[in-house]
Amino acid sequence: MPFLLDPAQVRLGPASWLYLLVLCVLLPLAALRQHGAMSAEPRSMPRSRIYLSAITTHVVLLALVWLVAREQRFRLLVDYRPGAAHIGIGLAALALGVLPFIPLLWHNRVSDSIAHERTRLIAPRTPREFGVFYLLCVAAGVAEELAYRGVLFTLVASLVDSWWIAALVGAALFGVVHLFQGWKSAGIAALMGLRDQIVVALTGTLFIAIAVHMLHDAIAGTVIGIRARREEGATLAVS
Repeated sequence: MPFLLDPAQVRLGPASWLYLLVLCVLLPLAALRQHGAMSAEPRSMPRSRIYLSAITTHVVLLALVWLVAREQRFRLLVDYRPGAAHIGIGLAALALGVLPFIPLLWHNRVSDSIAHERTRLIAPRTPREFGVFYLLCVAAGVAEELAYRGVLFTLVASLVDSWWIAALVGAALFGVVHLFQGWKSAGIAALMGLRDQIVVALTGTLFIAIAVHMLHDAIAGTVIGIRARREEGATLAVS
């Protein structure tokens, strides 16, 4: 698989080591701690507050990306015009990720109760919540693709000298930071991270992966939000 940036040209400096510490150690530990706290004592907070907190986290992530890009002189987003083949790759990747969500609109079977409850906590309900949630989708698509499929992948590849090992490490770390949704959902997030890394390799750009990521989150959140609103309406009608 081709690399977006040549890992052989990387010379790890202070910003790069700090970046690896944050994404490989601190963020996974924070996710594990949050998962444990949620399992011991489930808590809820206003969804808009959750969205704004997540957007702030992504802004911080972008700041770290900028520090490393400046240190390494990375050019993560170069001029790009998508062709039909790349659009097809993006649509196929998007379908692979979102098609499993569509049946949720019609059947009530829940295979993972933890994921079900935790995703309902963050699924938007009102027009205002949907608006802020879609803003979060944009922030996540840009920040997480630049951070994980761009910078983290390249730094890890410079250490292990292997495309697949770097891709699997990045995907695993990406999955762990989604533990808020439970272990099964974290595993799915890891697979989606690997999917996006392959998209970057096949297209030679982060733009397609960013678009796929944003649309994936927006569609999945919309489906889960509609279902959650319908379930709550049914509960009120019964009571």
